[in-house]
Amino acid sequence: MKKITILSIDGGGIRGIIPGVIIAFIEEQLRKKTGNDNARISDYFDMIAGTSTGGILTCMYLTPGKDGRPKFTAQDAVDLYLDNGTEIFSIPLGRRILNVLGLFEAKYPVNKLEKILKKNLGDVKLSEALKPCLVTAYEIFQRKTVFFNKVDTTKHETANFLLRDIARSTSAAPTYFSPAEICSTFGNPLYLVDGGVFANNPSMCAYAEARTSEFSKILNDPQKPDFPGATKMVLVSIGTGSQGEPYPYRKVKKWGVVLWLKPLIDILMSGNSETVDYELRQMFCAIDPKNKEFYFRLEPTVGTAKNAMDLATPKNMLALKEAGKTFVADNEDTLNQIVDMLIENK
Repeated sequence: MKKITILSIDGGGIRGIIPGVIIAFIEEQLRKKTGNDNARISDYFDMIAGTSTGGILTCMYLTPGKDGRPKFTAQDAVDLYLDNGTEIFSIPLGRRILNVLGLFEAKYPVNKLEKILKKNLGDVKLSEALKPCLVTAYEIFQRKTVFFNKVDTTKHETANFLLRDIARSTSAAPTYFSPAEICSTFGNPLYLVDGGVFANNPSMCAYAEARTSEFSKILNDPQKPDFPGATKMVLVSIGTGSQGEPYPYRKVKKWGVVLWLKPLIDILMSGNSETVDYELRQMFCAIDPKNKEFYFRLEPTVGTAKNAMDLATPKNMLALKEAGKTFVADNEDTLNQIVDMLIENK
């Protein structure tokens, strides 16, 4: 019996270049090993999940073109970051002067990001995504977690949103970008911030979703299990760079609210990712010790790049790209193991 295959991508701002490079390598190997030049990452995963920058990548991988096939290659997604990162994370001079330390409004204007998302994702709806997906965000008015999920669109019109609005919402990182105000195709509004505030690593959320009967129905594949357990899953979870900045005690003990704000966001995001990894390792191994081979946590470092989520200078983006390539070179055997497993499971 075939296994359920899941790809999960962490949040991390411009550091999304790193998992983007890794996934582009996996996709290229899928093409080489199958002899199919049209192979895409979405052909080999039953679900793709993402938070923040991982949510943007998810939306790109699952956007259909006019021919019904994926509109973008995995390399196209990397190029979107490299071509537009500096523009997205730039501050107009007037805003820089008036918004000292980001105390009065979000650090970056969001119009550039919205324009790029609209240009690339167009008017594609969640219901039209090529595969089941799960993208996280947090509703600040109703105070609840939100999971944008293609499965839900089959049951409720109120759950159907434009992919570009989903990408905007999941990446609305507090202090960096203003919250997103979006409406479903039914017209109900949501007011959202970055899903990284509660699930920077969405792997556990994706795992839970893949165990539901509704998910199994939407796959429409009689060879896939109706109620998949961990022994019937392959889960590939990718981080955005684990080289967290240390915070010396003698320095931080004097900090107040303003100085703690951004470091706290970084700590919460990295702490969540590590916790989810721990939980999944324990769950996969507890069900069957041999089952650990079906869970892959790919945790690259940022290498010589800076760890900041918003440092999108050409030099730093190139360093992030090189960090992704270095991870590929150092872990080629593991990545090829994933590729072989995906092909065998197809």
